[in-house]
Amino acid sequence: MSDMICKYCGKDKELVESHVIPKAFFKRQRHGQGPLKMLTEHGKDYPKRLPAGVYDRMLCGQCEQQFGDWDNYAQNVLKEPPDNASPVTVGSQIVGYEIAEYSYKLLKLFFISLLWRASVSVHEFYEKISLGPYIAAAKQCIDRQDPGSPEEFSVFLARFDHPLGGTILDPHLQRIMGINFYRFYLGNYVAYIKVDKRETPEPCFPLVLSPNEPLKIVSRNMERGGELSLIKEMVAASTRTR
Repeated sequence: MSDMICKYCGKDKELVESHVIPKAFFKRQRHGQGPLKMLTEHGKDYPKRLPAGVYDRMLCGQCEQQFGDWDNYAQNVLKEPPDNASPVTVGSQIVGYEIAEYSYKLLKLFFISLLWRASVSVHEFYEKISLGPYIAAAKQCIDRQDPGSPEEFSVFLARFDHPLGGTILDPHLQRIMGINFYRFYLGNYVAYIKVDKRETPEPCFPLVLSPNEPLKIVSRNMERGGELSLIKEMVAASTRTR
C-alpha cells in the first residue's frame, strides 16, 4: 500500500498522475507552431515546452475520475477559436464573444475544481495558489456538485487575439479594483476566479458566469493592455446587440 495520502478523500491509496489544467490546453497548436509553451517567473529551467502539461501525484484514481466530465466540458466549450460563439463588435473591432447556451453548472464546477486542485498541488508551477480559509468552501462545492451562486467564486473569461496567446503562464493572484482574483491561463483563454468575500467589481459583474445568461468572453490584445476599458466596451456592446 502506498504511504501517500490522497488530497481529496484523505485515504492512504495509490496515487495517479493528475493534471490541474487539462492536458488538451497544453497540446493545442496555434497556426502549426507546435505545442504551447509554459512560462513562470522563477527557475533556470523555464521557459520550457511541456506538450503534455503539468502532472502531480495528489489524487487516487477514484477521486481523479470525478473531475473528468467537468474537464472535458471545459475543453469542448473553450475551443480555439471559440465554438458556437458570436463576435461582439465595437465598430469594426471585435471586443469579445458570446456563446448563447452553455452549462453554467459544468463550466463553473470546472473552474472551482481547477482552483482547488491548484491549491493542493505541490508542483512549483502552482505554488502561487493558496486558498487558505476558502479551500473548505471550494471542496464543499465539489462534494455537492453545486457551483453556487454567480458571486461564489465568481468567474469571468478573456481570450487573447494574438500569436503569443498560446503561452501558458503560471497562475497567480491578481487584484482587480482591490478584489482578489486568481488568474489561470488555458491556451488562448484567461480565467479570473474570485477568492474574496467582497462583491465582484461592478465593471466585471456583467461578464461573470451566470445561469440562464450567455457566456461572455472578453477579447484582449496583449500589446495594448487596458483590461478594464475592454471589459466596459464589451459589456456596452453586448447590451446594444441584444
